[in-house]
Amino acid sequence: MWLTGSTTTTTTTAALHTALASPATTTAPSPIRFLFLAAGPLLLIAAVGLLLRRRSRLRDLAQPLAIPRAVFAAAHRADEAGLRERAAEEVARLAGHAQSTRAAPAATEQARDSCATAEALLRRARGVPDLAGVFALVHEGCSALDGSKAPLPLCFFHPLHGPAIRRIPWRPSDDGERFQVGACATCVRALRARREPDTLTVERAGRPVPYFGVPPEHSLWSATGYGSLLTDTSLTTRVQRELDPAR
Repeated sequence: MWLTGSTTTTTTTAALHTALASPATTTAPSPIRFLFLAAGPLLLIAAVGLLLRRRSRLRDLAQPLAIPRAVFAAAHRADEAGLRERAAEEVARLAGHAQSTRAAPAATEQARDSCATAEALLRRARGVPDLAGVFALVHEGCSALDGSKAPLPLCFFHPLHGPAIRRIPWRPSDDGERFQVGACATCVRALRARREPDTLTVERAGRPVPYFGVPPEHSLWSATGYGSLLTDTSLTTRVQRELDPAR
């Protein structure tokens, strides 16, 4: 009996030692461990997303870009209040680029000048033609930061069409002087098809007329064509003189 009892005890003790020495394979995972296992991939994805957004934001500030065409498309459809809001956004965007750029000092100074002039014009803008001028000034500032040697202005016929793709000969009347003006792709196609391009209009004598139909002495935009008609000065300088005749 003792031998039997001793064998049983020895067997039980050995089994206990084996159980203690072996890894637990049937123990249920801890809730905390399960939480870490589930949250780990999500935290990794969030960290990667944050890094990509940060890099994108830094790249956007380091490499100034022209006003996106989508902005012009939306601005063209917007009412005056919406257009003013979008113009303010683009002025702020240019200010951010000018603040963080690594462009040459002269280009940076020109961009900041354009930005300050656009901001001053925005405060005094009294309609769509003036707000279109804000976009033209921002465009000039962006072109300076991008280092463009001979940047094209916004579309002469309607600045809210966006940047011109080329300069084309244009004569306001059969007996008038011929000018080289910047035109967007849509306006170039219209003129080639002998159709009137979509133009920015102003109210004159109770009816809408193309803005360039106003005598230049009565309209800054008619005199400058939003930059197309200027050869010896920048649009920024010309607008500054209009806003502050003492310059």
